[in-house]
Amino acid sequence: MKQDHEIDTSEALPVSGVERAVRLVTLSGAGIAALLVLVVFGVVSYSVFMRYILGTPITFSDELNGFIVVAMVALGAGEVLLRGEHFGVDLLTERAGPRTQWLVEIWGMIGVILVAAAILYSAVIMVQFSYDFGIYSDGYLSVQMWIPQGFLLIGMIILILAALARIFTLLTVRRL
Repeated sequence: MKQDHEIDTSEALPVSGVERAVRLVTLSGAGIAALLVLVVFGVVSYSVFMRYILGTPITFSDELNGFIVVAMVALGAGEVLLRGEHFGVDLLTERAGPRTQWLVEIWGMIGVILVAAAILYSAVIMVQFSYDFGIYSDGYLSVQMWIPQGFLLIGMIILILAALARIFTLLTVRRL
């Protein structure tokens, strides 16, 4: 276990040209997610003001914020992956050798791709169904459901691109 006074000597993750190109896409998603954080803050502030200052609660804020939070998470996941900031369990891999760590990271990215592909497949079917049948949300917003569901679809595409780029980097760029 690292002490507070110890310096972290771990090197930065290597980056390939492919990963740099994909980073433009992931940064765009993360930028939109960051703007959506501000939107949620604005909606919550407006809701609190209306309820507690003016005594007139608004009805749509919870539903809107729920849709926005899903969009934030989906759009930001790819950038978080490329930064290596996802939650991970390193209890066993931190003691393993570099080759084993490399293999575990590749298999981890393959796992990310498989899960994201399953979610993407479901999202495509869900968005198509919602669009074809004109399904609206049950809440006060009554928004066409394909719109908020579409963010999940876009987010999974970004996440798959990020994981593929990371695998490409792992296979082509050597750590110094």
